Amino acid sequence: MPSTEAGGPGADDVIPDISRVLTSLNSVFSLSLILAQASSPAQAMRLVITAVPSIAASHSAVAWHPSKAGEYYEQAPENVGRRLTELTGVARLDVSDFPVCWALPITSPLTREQVFLIVTGNQDLSEQETFLLSVLAQLCGAVIASLELIQSERERLRQSVSEAEQHAILETALDAVISIDQHSRVTYVNSAFERTFGYRAEEAIGRDLAETIVPPPLREAHRRGFARHLATGEATILNRRIEMPAMRADGTEFPVELAVTRTGAPGEPAFTAYVRDITDRQRAERELIASRARLVAASDAARRRVTRDLHDGAQQRLVATLISLQLAEQRWESAPERARELVGRALEDARRGLEDLRALAAGLHPAILTQHGLASAFRVLADRVPIPVEIDAPSVRLPAPIEANLYFFCSEALTNIVKHAHATGAWIRLEVTADQYVAEVRDDGIGGAGPSPDASGLIGLSDRIGALGGTVDIISPHSGGTVLRAAIPIPEGSFIP
Repeated sequence: MPSTEAGGPGADDVIPDISRVLTSLNSVFSLSLILAQASSPAQAMRLVITAVPSIAASHSAVAWHPSKAGEYYEQAPENVGRRLTELTGVARLDVSDFPVCWALPITSPLTREQVFLIVTGNQDLSEQETFLLSVLAQLCGAVIASLELIQSERERLRQSVSEAEQHAILETALDAVISIDQHSRVTYVNSAFERTFGYRAEEAIGRDLAETIVPPPLREAHRRGFARHLATGEATILNRRIEMPAMRADGTEFPVELAVTRTGAPGEPAFTAYVRDITDRQRAERELIASRARLVAASDAARRRVTRDLHDGAQQRLVATLISLQLAEQRWESAPERARELVGRALEDARRGLEDLRALAAGLHPAILTQHGLASAFRVLADRVPIPVEIDAPSVRLPAPIEANLYFFCSEALTNIVKHAHATGAWIRLEVTADQYVAEVRDDGIGGAGPSPDASGLIGLSDRIGALGGTVDIISPHSGGTVLRAAIPIPEGSFIP
């Protein structure tokens, strides 16, 4: 009798179907493992599109967005895009002039874009194929969302690190830094701002900029300019360096150099200003101008003194010599004795005139300094003053301009000691270090010396040394004694034996 265990009609057809389903399931499972290793959304999408034919034979796939193209998807044709915007799940698309296709949302709780896996082929998808492709699309969406989240977190961390580095740089900057928003409210200040303006950060943040650092007479102009820039984009001070007055927390004004740049995103204007206190720079500039004026005046005075000394000294001697010689010539035969007396007087006047010229030349630049250097010139200086002077100077030659300036520095210092210090002794010391020449003049007088408007000698010393980039220090306590110290940097390339 025939067996009833046979499969019956169509049983042989079921086995291939089960085999195809298992193959598809295996493909989805294997692909899910591969997707987890994807390094970018575009790579994940390429893997899914490549795997579609292994799930639905004779079918292909693309990734479409209803209205735009992106990193891992293309923009759908307009008629298809309109249909996609209406979908909330898996659907068959029947669009005129377009092949039959299936749209499977690539969705996950984290995705932000409305992207679909579009599958096309010569025949409809079976329920199993539709289910497996839907699972594959959702897996792809989850992987893409995860990758986007990781990428977003990395970007946030990079931005945080960048902001931390920027904050650290601004906190160590010497210039004051202040940021404001579109309402001119302070949003950030650095430590240099606190030191410069006298505000703590928490006191300044949130305040109106004009009320915080702009002097009252300039506030209205600041507000008009700020409003004009926001309304028209007209920039008066942006990306320029300007000098203007600023105001501290205590109301005092001081000069600053200001540079302002726009830092906000489009539509969210914000501004950052870099402010440098230039009080010391302007004071130095004024002192430099005054020093130059004093040097010009001193040069004019020196020329007048030379002219006067020549007129009153050597010139008078030479005139007297000429007159005596002319008289001697007239009396040479009639009164030879008288003529000889006149010649003798002429010789004496000539000798005195020569001495006057030598003394004048020594005041301009002593010959001993040119021939033998500072140590010998200091000893000659010491011999000219009525108090004992000890010399401590090495026998080295310095560059001629430096020798001359240090010589006249010490000469002027000794003159001041004799005139004002009531000292019983003085000391001159010259030191040559690795990077500078130092001359020091000390006395045991009454002290109390210092630069003042009427202390032209001390100011002149500072001008003379400052012209060579040097400095002058005065130590003169009222308890007694004064030390004048001049330091001149050694010019590059100078050689000291």
